[in-house]
Amino acid sequence: MGAGDNADPCALWFGYDISGVASNYQEIAGILAGFTFAAITVVLDRFRRNHVADGVSTRLLEYEKLTGLALVGAFFGLLFASFQYGILSGERGCALTGGRAASEELLGDVMFAASIYILVYGLVQFAASSGTGLARHARFIVVVLVPPVIVTFAEIKLMDLAVSLGSAEARQPLQPLWNHASRLAAPIGLSVMAVCAMVWGLGARRRRSAAPPGELPRLAQTALPYLTIALVMYARIRSVVALPTAQPESHISPAEGWLWVALLTGLVLVQSTALSFQKGVDNDETAGRSQPRVRR
Repeated sequence: MGAGDNADPCALWFGYDISGVASNYQEIAGILAGFTFAAITVVLDRFRRNHVADGVSTRLLEYEKLTGLALVGAFFGLLFASFQYGILSGERGCALTGGRAASEELLGDVMFAASIYILVYGLVQFAASSGTGLARHARFIVVVLVPPVIVTFAEIKLMDLAVSLGSAEARQPLQPLWNHASRLAAPIGLSVMAVCAMVWGLGARRRRSAAPPGELPRLAQTALPYLTIALVMYARIRSVVALPTAQPESHISPAEGWLWVALLTGLVLVQSTALSFQKGVDNDETAGRSQPRVRR
C-alpha cells in the first residue's frame, strides 16, 4: 500500500484556512453595520430638523437624502456580508478543498466591497452638505483612489478559488485561473484607476457648475443605493442556490467568478462617474446656501 493511499483527501495542502479568516471579516462587517445604523439615525434627525427649518437650501436637503439612502444601502449590504462570512467561518473539511468555501468567500467579498463603496459614497455626500474644501479632497479619494482597491480586493480572491479547485496530489492550483488572477490583479487595478481619473477630469466643469441638477441626474443618483442592494441580494441568493450545505464539492465556475468581479467593477465605475459629474459639489456657496427652499 502506498504512502499516499491513507492521505486525507480533504486535508488542506495549501496552508491557508479561509474559514478562519472569515470570522474576522464577519466581525468587521458587523461593527461597520452597527456604526452605519447609528449614522442613519443622525442623518434622519438632521434631515427632519432641516426640512421644517426656514432658509435651508434644496440642494442641502438633496445631499442629506442621498446620504440617507446610501447609508441604508450600506447597512443592508454589510448585514448580508456579515451573514455570508458567518456561514463561511463554519466551513470545514472537504468544503475548504472542494471549492465551496472559496466560492462563498468570493461572493462575500463582492457583497462586502460593494457595501463599503456605497458607504463611503454616502459619507462623501454627507461631507458635501457642509460645503467645505475638505469634501473636495474626500470626493477625489473616493472617486479615483478607492475604486481600484475595492476591485482588487475581490479580484485577488479568484486565486483562492483557483487553489481550492486545483490538484491536491500535484499541489498545483487550477490553471489558467491562477495565472490570470495573479497576473491581472495589478493591471486591472491600474486600469480602473486610470478610467476613474479620466472621468474625474471630464467632470470638473460640471462639478463647478452653479446650475441646479436636472431630474435625470437626481434619479440616477437616487438609484445607486438600489443597485448596490440588488447586487448584494443577488450574490446572497446565488450563494444559497449554487452552494448547498449538503454538497461540499459545489462551487462557482471560474467564468462566473470573473463575472462577479466584472459586475462589481461596473457598479463601482458607475458610482465613481456619478460623483465625478455631480453638479455644484465644488462650489461651496452653491452647496451650502443657494436655492432657498420656499415653505408652503
